[in-house]
Amino acid sequence: MKEKALYYHEKGYNCSFVILKAGAEKYGVTLPEEVEQGCCAVSSGFGVGSICCALVGAVLLFGLLFSEEKAKLLRMQLFVLFHDKYETLNCCAISAHRQDCTEVIADVAEITENLIEQEK
Repeated sequence: MKEKALYYHEKGYNCSFVILKAGAEKYGVTLPEEVEQGCCAVSSGFGVGSICCALVGAVLLFGLLFSEEKAKLLRMQLFVLFHDKYETLNCCAISAHRQDCTEVIADVAEITENLIEQEK
């Protein structure tokens, strides 16, 4: 999943969509074309630098793959693991000292895949 997410990131897709698209491909979920357009509204921390949108893409993927209860549990596990590494979930704080979000996308994809695989 990580390699696909980075591939889409290099192609210019935003953080939420690269995670969602890479995961959908890995786990056989068909995404309507409109999903990409919807993800355009979920970028750069929702345009105000709030939550990292790669995390948002992962949460959307959890929702597509699991029950609501399980998706919410995985969401919290993802947030805790991510916060342990980056000490925040805030897009501006995370990206402030980076040229781009390649490392962040790679980490979110890897954590997301690990959490999904543990639940399958």
